[in-house]
Amino acid sequence: MTILKSLCFALLVAMVLVGVTLPEDAEKVRIIDGIGKAIFVTFGLTLLGYLWQLRRWFKRSPEPETEAEQPQSTVQITGRAVIVDGSNVMHWGGDPSMKVLSRVLKELQNRGLSPLVYFDANVGYKLLGKSVRPAKMAAELGLPEEQIFFAPKQVPADEVLLERAVSDGLRVVTNDRFLDWKQRFPKVGEKGFLIKGMWKEGSVILLGLGRA
Repeated sequence: MTILKSLCFALLVAMVLVGVTLPEDAEKVRIIDGIGKAIFVTFGLTLLGYLWQLRRWFKRSPEPETEAEQPQSTVQITGRAVIVDGSNVMHWGGDPSMKVLSRVLKELQNRGLSPLVYFDANVGYKLLGKSVRPAKMAAELGLPEEQIFFAPKQVPADEVLLERAVSDGLRVVTNDRFLDWKQRFPKVGEKGFLIKGMWKEGSVILLGLGRA
């Protein structure tokens, strides 16, 4: 492309020089006509090059999403897995709290459960005051990154975690009744599917699992 553009420029300069220096005769007309045709061909090839690049640009694969936006793949967890509605549990003590969430997760682990924690995409701002990735949240909670899941932007975590829970036959730790999702996920209404709880005087109470 650079060579063609340089050639086109050189031909234009040559045409100007011929027009200025040569006398007006048939030979001058023939030379200018030849240069003009060369310029036309060069310009056409340059235009085709740009069109080819534009075609490749439209056909190229989309850039991968950032880690916070990617729907994370299903992972194999040893032990009894349980879904944790992180964006709900962190409010059990009132304001969003990393301490409350960590204590609930610890209690689940003490009972031999492997928590798979799902969050809305903006959870970092609520818990840490900034945007974070799953790896950072995993470090804060003391869990493997494979057990932390962020819903894509503009997608509620409720939808993502319910799909996982229903497909894998897992229970969900949350105080959310998921009324807006009951028609799509009838299992929400089944006894034992939801594990409710509370934070009381520094202790975790999980209904159906006893008290910490």
